[in-house]
Amino acid sequence: MSAFTLISLLLGLLSFFYAYLFAVGSRRGYFWFRSFPRFKWAGMALGTVCLVWSAWHACIMLEGDLQRFHIWIKLLVPVSVILCYFFLDYLNARAQGGFMILAANYLLHAAFVHNVPGRTFYSLVCLSLGVLGLFLVGTPWRLRQLLECSEKNTRWANGLGIAFAICGASLIVQPLLS
Repeated sequence: MSAFTLISLLLGLLSFFYAYLFAVGSRRGYFWFRSFPRFKWAGMALGTVCLVWSAWHACIMLEGDLQRFHIWIKLLVPVSVILCYFFLDYLNARAQGGFMILAANYLLHAAFVHNVPGRTFYSLVCLSLGVLGLFLVGTPWRLRQLLECSEKNTRWANGLGIAFAICGASLIVQPLLS
C-alpha cells in the first residue's frame, strides 16, 4: 500500500467518523460528543504525529546554508509537544485540523502524480477538508458549536453527515481506482 493510499484512507476514515458524529452521535445524546474536541490524550497522540510531519516538511524546505537549522527544528518538536499539552485547549480538534491540513497538502500533490480518476472532485474534497482543518486549528470551539447545532437541528445533522460521508467515500474509493 502506497503512502498516498494510506493517507487518503486515514483522512477518509476521519471523514466517516465525522459523518457518524454529526448524523448519529449528536442525536443519540452521547455524553462524550461535547467533550470530544477537548480530548487531551487523543489530541496529544495525533498532534505529535502532525508536529513530526511538519518538522519533516520544514527540514525539506531548509536547503543550502539553512541546513544548520535542521537540529533546531528537530529539537523544537518535543518542546512543542510539551508546551501544547500545558497551554492549548481543544487539543483534539486542533490536532485533527492539523492532520487535515497536512493530509490535504500531500493528497493534492499525490493525486496528480498517481493520476486519480475524477481528479477535480477529489481535489475539491481535499481542499474543502483542508479549509475545514484551517478552521479547526484557528477556531477549534466551532467543532463543539457545530455538534451542538446538529443536536438541535436535524437538517444540520443530516447535511453535515451526508457531506462528510461523500468526502469519506471519495477519499477511500478514488485512490483505489488509480
